[in-house]
Amino acid sequence: MGYVCIMEKKIVAIDAASIPIDLLLAELHISAEHKQYEAIEAMYKEAIQIAKPVAIYAPFVPETQGDKISVNGIKIEDAFVYEMLKDRELVFPFVATCGEEIEAWSATFTNMFEQYAADALKEIFLDVANDAVFDEIQEKYFTAEKHIAKLNPGSLSEWPIQGQVPLFKMLGGADSVKNEIGVTLKDSMLMVPVKSVSGIAFASDTVYHNCQLCDKADCPSRVAPYEG
Repeated sequence: MGYVCIMEKKIVAIDAASIPIDLLLAELHISAEHKQYEAIEAMYKEAIQIAKPVAIYAPFVPETQGDKISVNGIKIEDAFVYEMLKDRELVFPFVATCGEEIEAWSATFTNMFEQYAADALKEIFLDVANDAVFDEIQEKYFTAEKHIAKLNPGSLSEWPIQGQVPLFKMLGGADSVKNEIGVTLKDSMLMVPVKSVSGIAFASDTVYHNCQLCDKADCPSRVAPYEG
């Protein structure tokens, strides 16, 4: 099977003003009666005017060659990725971010509590952009019976963070991703804004999370138990 781009890259832009303050209050574990509420509300109102959460993805038919797999002509050498993707009809490399605008805004704060609140806002904007990508993929390409799963470079030792390089190439290269959604891939393989995430999404008959293969017991981001 040859690799095929089913359609051109898709940009998913989020209207930050549609994100309710309740998400921030929950993240900070405070109520509207909290003594810092007015300050938090002011930050929230400013942030939703500045923030431009965004994501990019593209659908591809993967090509298998022996025990290797290619996506958009870019070969992935890792055996784990091959095993996870070899029988998929479609795969979706993606990058989602809180946005470079809110990243710059957050750097203006020096007060520790304000920095904490700004970081929480960036996390929320990233989560909303990330969820929007998966919602769109689910709606456009799969039935409700399918689960959307994802692999992320660096989340597991089986696909080290160096997997960022081929992943960004699948989306046209680091310069293209930078120009389209403002995410910079550094030499360290980390992304800027820091509140960004990359990966390859795919449909699965069963629920899959990277957490199921990760034995880090104290991970605050764990969403599923370790299965060994």
